[in-house]
Amino acid sequence: MFKKLRVKTEPIKIAPDLDEISILQLIDDASLPVTLAVVNSLPENPKQRLYRTLLPIEVLTEFDINPRTWKNADKHPQVKLEAISGSNKVKLSAWYGESPENEFFYLELADNAYNGINLNFLFANDPNSQRFKIDRDAEGKETHWGTINRNLAEEVKAMQAGLAPAQIREGLRCSKIIFHHIENFLTLMAHQAFFLEPLTYVSAWLFEKRGLAYIQGHKLMDTIHHEFQPGGELHKALDGSTPFRQPDYWQTVRGRAWAIHDGILDVIDQKWDGLRMVKQIGKHAGVNTFPESQY
Repeated sequence: MFKKLRVKTEPIKIAPDLDEISILQLIDDASLPVTLAVVNSLPENPKQRLYRTLLPIEVLTEFDINPRTWKNADKHPQVKLEAISGSNKVKLSAWYGESPENEFFYLELADNAYNGINLNFLFANDPNSQRFKIDRDAEGKETHWGTINRNLAEEVKAMQAGLAPAQIREGLRCSKIIFHHIENFLTLMAHQAFFLEPLTYVSAWLFEKRGLAYIQGHKLMDTIHHEFQPGGELHKALDGSTPFRQPDYWQTVRGRAWAIHDGILDVIDQKWDGLRMVKQIGKHAGVNTFPESQY
């Protein structure tokens, strides 16, 4: 599905500073945007009540997790909330089985410098599917999902198994409902939008389908589509020189994504970097940079 999302702040301030907000203001004006730092300053119980809305019931119950208590049938905790007082971030993770390391869901939101909300990180994977060690290289060092260094052998296996770059397992195919919950939560907090940076070409394509628009990077996406057409420079570079550059990869989102992950944008003097996207709450931007695409 999709993996890590990196975020940079946007130059539009949409809420007052934290020290300008009081409980009385929140009571008097329901349209006043509330920062995550304010929520994190609450006692644990009301904090959990609010953040509980971020977790889709359908996703939790699929793994026998009570959406109210966050425990399994044996009364063991299966969800962790990290929303420390004084912090401007919230992290939610859910795991399957005994080990918290076997996460199938992870979400991180953060206030940005202009009191908007950034979606920093999100994944939803099938914990019962095969795991590919693309997040570690042959020496066990973190690859940061292939952005710093790579585990080529594992990436080839993942690609052949039908995964996209940065995926360690098959996705749960629940991005639509997850985004719906994020929008509901942000509506509760009176925010109008959230921001993110897609890690991969697949992520950008998926976020277009979920209604996001580009703050920066739309031109690059259009250029990529143009150059992957027959006769284009990216199409010519699909020469089979690596497993990630097969001649037919221009035809699918996943094929293009693997080629881009492999550095094919160098042939047009471009890098996969600096793309920023925004989701207006309740609105679909209608962006489509790969018409009639196949995954």
